[in-house]
Amino acid sequence: MACLANIETNIVTDQSALVALKEHALSELYLVLEDDWTANTSVCDWIGVTCGIQHHRVTALNKPFMGLTGSIPPHLGNLSFLVSLDLSGNNYQGNQPGDLSRLRCLWFMNFKLNNFTGDNPSWFGSFPELKFLSIRNNSFTGFIPHSRSLKHWNYHTILYKYNQLTGSIPSSIFNISTLEIIALSGNNLSGNLPPDVCNDLPSLRGLYLTSDKLNGQLPSNLTACSVIQLLSLSSNEFSGQTPWEYGTLKEAGGAVSCLEQFNRYGKELL
Repeated sequence: MACLANIETNIVTDQSALVALKEHALSELYLVLEDDWTANTSVCDWIGVTCGIQHHRVTALNKPFMGLTGSIPPHLGNLSFLVSLDLSGNNYQGNQPGDLSRLRCLWFMNFKLNNFTGDNPSWFGSFPELKFLSIRNNSFTGFIPHSRSLKHWNYHTILYKYNQLTGSIPSSIFNISTLEIIALSGNNLSGNLPPDVCNDLPSLRGLYLTSDKLNGQLPSNLTACSVIQLLSLSSNEFSGQTPWEYGTLKEAGGAVSCLEQFNRYGKELL
């Protein structure tokens, strides 16, 4: 198995990691977790925490939209059996610790709608089981990592929308054959889309690249994304004519919408 949890850790390790998260919360929010997570009950009974039946270890930490704030402690990297991590819709700040890269069993990570800052973590590519990643609506800067390892990701969904990312979109993202959703809108991404953008994306249903700084010619092979249902490329700096092949997308995908394309002057191309 690609997911190999550390057999030397135990439920006490998991509890210590969660206590560290509570202690990193700001004072008023500490009291919220203090009521939910008490030493008088098993960690597996704490609100937002789920344990697996077989190993009796924490497999899910899901506390979305709880008004939590503070920072993420490196101790969370000790939750070696964690499969689902959802802290979306809170007010967490600062950088994400690289220790989270040790969560080798993780398949769902959702940090959207927080106030994380710093460089986009390059270790997002180190999770062998990850299927869903959302860091949208934060303040991450830097680049999407250009790495050959991207093609080995098993992601179904990548949501990087509304951050402050710059640079070009790595062509290797378009080689992740399992991808169904790519959402990179609302950044400062530049450069061209590869002419063979859809060649290795047989399952792509949604491509969201609105409000970036992409330029050059629009790729004509989008019809190779045979099941695409939503294509959003508006408010970029594309030039030239819209390929005639785009007229067949409704037949290919069944419900394609948001096909507005605008160049830097706001002139509609489609």
